[in-house]
This record gives sequence, C-alpha cells and structure tokens, in this order.
Amino acid sequence: MAEAVSCLDFKASFFQVSLLRETRHFFRCRVEDGTLVELTRPPMGCKAGPEILQIIITSAIAVVTTVVRPLWAAPPSVRVDVWIDNIRIAGSKSDVTLREAQVLRNADSCRASLGEDRESGATQCTFLGVQFDRTHRAVSLSERFVRFVCAIPALNSSTIAGMEVVASRFLYAAAILCTCLCDYRFFSKAVRRRLSALNWGIVQETSPANLPPAAIGLGEGLRHIIGNNRRRIINSTEKASAAIITNASLHG
Repeated sequence: MAEAVSCLDFKASFFQVSLLRETRHFFRCRVEDGTLVELTRPPMGCKAGPEILQIIITSAIAVVTTVVRPLWAAPPSVRVDVWIDNIRIAGSKSDVTLREAQVLRNADSCRASLGEDRESGATQCTFLGVQFDRTHRAVSLSERFVRFVCAIPALNSSTIAGMEVVASRFLYAAAILCTCLCDYRFFSKAVRRRLSALNWGIVQETSPANLPPAAIGLGEGLRHIIGNNRRRIINSTEKASAAIITNASLHG
C-alpha cells in the first residue's frame, strides 16, 4: 500500500490561553527598566515561547501515545511527529487520512485554528525545514531553508549572535544531508570557544565573532554543501544514531 504523509500546523494565537492565577508566579520576569512583572498569558514568539507547554498541547491534539491514554492513541501503523505547533502524520494513505480526520476533529473541539501551511495525504512534504520524498525514500533541505542559509552574511563579518545562528543551521543541515562533521571539527571548536567566552561574560552578543580564517573557510564550505542540497537516499537497512538538534538561538 502506498505511503503518504500529512503536515498540519496551528496558529500561534491558539496557545494564548490565560494562566491560572496560582501559577502566574512561575512566569515572572523583569522588563527593560528593571520592573518585576507577572504575566497573565504565556509569552509568545521564538525568543520567549513556552515550547514545552506547546508541545504537550499539540501532542494531545495529535493523540501521541506518550501523552494520551492508549485507547485514544494513534495505531502503531501510523507515525506521528510533533514539534511545537507542527504535526506530521506518516503511514499508509488510508491510515493517514483517518488519523488526520481525527486530529482535525480534536482541533475543532478545542477551537484550534490551523495555519495555511497544510499538506494532506501527499507523498512529498516539508517538515521543519526538511523535504521528505516518500516515493523515493529520500530527504533533502527545503528551498526556504536553503535560501535562508545562502542569504546569511559572510562569516568573516558575523557577530557572536549571528555566528551562533549560522552554526546551529549548519549543524542541522549536516545531520539531514549526512555530512561528516569530523571534517569540520575546527569550525565547531572555534564556534564553541566563542560561545564559551560569551557564557563567561568576556564578550557580548553584539561583539565580532572574529573566527580564525581556517574556521571561516570550513564554515563557508558547509554553506556550499547546503547550497547544493544533494538529495539523500534513506536505505531501509541504514542505522542512524539519534540526535537532538534545534534551530533555537541564544534566547531559547
């Protein structure tokens, strides 16, 4: 039976629920003038969003086995992946169609609005910057991800904050394209040293990265590989190690 995949995403406004009064002290922070404030709603945005809470809510709507009771969980024949407000359902076309309908009913019951980036029952889809081709069992980077990386300013003019964003994208792309990072260990080591200096307060986010020329050359080499975006075929017998890689930058 042909394999298919559906991708759904929720609008960020759905997660703007009121915090219980007895829990609001957990969401205290200081504003720019130093005043201590207590939030009545979870903070939103890529710099301060409560990602764990969003993942749990989205997982419940997607009926992920680790969150809901087995009676309501998705069957083993269907794989459900969740990240923040994104859901990816993979399996046979009939199973995916049934599971997607259930997720949509769950979303409707709690008045969750879906975003425009939706793909239903397709053999190809984009999820978290990765293009999945289930017909040829291949993966590659999405066009949007590649454009973003290629548009990043040169590493020799980067700040500490910009360097960290670049490095996180490079490592993510290398994992998808199965690029051997051992060849780029000097670049990774140079980035780690700069971030360590930031952590110790020696430099600031806006300070120049000042990467060594050799590290810059390796980093630009990684950018070139990402720009080529050569499709990677996934073999059924291939053993892949697990990795947790995030797009998150210095602010979470």
